[in-house]
Amino acid sequence: MAARRTWMDPRLVIGVVLVLVSLAGVWFVVQQSSRTETAWAATRTLLPGDIVAAGDVEQVDVRLPQSQDRYLDASADPVGMLVASTVGTGEVLPVRALGDAASEDRSAIVVDIEGALPRAVRTGSLVDVWTAAPTEDGYQAPAVLIDDAIVVGVLEDEGILASSAQQLELLVPTDETSVLLEAMSNEHVLSVVPLAQPVEAAP
Repeated sequence: MAARRTWMDPRLVIGVVLVLVSLAGVWFVVQQSSRTETAWAATRTLLPGDIVAAGDVEQVDVRLPQSQDRYLDASADPVGMLVASTVGTGEVLPVRALGDAASEDRSAIVVDIEGALPRAVRTGSLVDVWTAAPTEDGYQAPAVLIDDAIVVGVLEDEGILASSAQQLELLVPTDETSVLLEAMSNEHVLSVVPLAQPVEAAP
């Protein structure tokens, strides 16, 4: 009696292959999503013109986007570098935020702002400074006086008699300092409008 010849169903083979490919794809995605890179993050808000000190940065393990060359590699030491643009506390250091781009001179000026400040106004934020000149009947229409001023900090009024004005310490381009000081001496009403800033990466 001749033995029965058995054949493997091609559909079964294809099904097994598809399952294996699917499992391999899932494993690859999980591995990629859980992979972290070591990078530098700021321990405090770094402002343009600052020189990075040892205590200003720390190494952290984070998931970086594919274009990770936008961020300073852990093998590079940022200590001693010049800060070119604001880096918030806990933010991974972007390459563009360090180097010589902060060569633009800025001056620190304390200004009085009437009324409450927007919530977005905080240390390191960018703001436009608006001014309204006084007239016999009130004030002129507000206009932008300074573009892209950097907030160094909000100063607390520690005096006995509290003022209704808020005090901000701003970094403004040196060549625009005289314009701002002139507006202050002429008793212009100053306001600040925060500018939207993109989020680079979350640690």
